[in-house]
Order: sequence, then C-alpha cells, then structure tokens
Amino acid sequence: MVDTPDLHHVIVCTLCSCYPRPILGNSPEWYRTPNFRRRIVRWPRQVLAEFGLYLPEEVEIRVEDSNQKHRFMVMPVRPDGTDGWTEDQLAEIVTRDCLIGVALPKAGVTTNAITETRPAIHPVGD
Repeated sequence: MVDTPDLHHVIVCTLCSCYPRPILGNSPEWYRTPNFRRRIVRWPRQVLAEFGLYLPEEVEIRVEDSNQKHRFMVMPVRPDGTDGWTEDQLAEIVTRDCLIGVALPKAGVTTNAITETRPAIHPVGD
C-alpha cells in the first residue's frame, strides 16, 4: 500500500493477527491483541494518536485487513529533509512500525520507538 500526502494506510489482521514474519520478524505484542485489532478499525485516528502519530484531518486513513492469503506493508511518504539520500539511507529510517502504518519515517530515527503508554482515547457516544 503506497502512502501519499493525502492518504495513510494502516495494516491489521482483524481475525488472527496475520503478519509478514519472514520479512519483519516477530510481530509486536500489541499487534496481536484483540483490543488493538478491534479499535484500529473503528477509531484509526485516535489509535494512531496513542502511538504518537497525529495526522491532519485532511489525510484519509485506510485500514487494510491482511489475511492468510494476502499480507500487506505500507510504503511511507518520503520524509522532509531526505532529498538526495541514497536508498540505503532511506531504508535505515523505515522501521517495522512504519511498514505497518503506526509510525512515519523520520531522519535520525532508526529503531521502533518505545514510548510511555498513553491513556486510551475513545470517541464520545460510541
């Protein structure tokens, strides 16, 4: 799935937590939880905010459901300040979290961020 400045993809398996292990290694524990799988489909913008990813309202978020036959990864938008970078330099900043859509690549960030747990954000009335 290719992200654009107006479109952001998030990958989830709502049934069984399918994940491209041969490419990305073991899935993060939170990815396998029914809570994450259910909430990312219903409230993607709020769940992404819990990961520290705040997307403008004008950016459409599409949640793609992987399954046993189809595995997806996200090709993120090239980050600002990386013009002239080589493919190897860009590959260093595309983390596992970027490839499943819960983070954006950032110059200088070469690992999945471990952040403090944030309180869950739930829309009022749902």
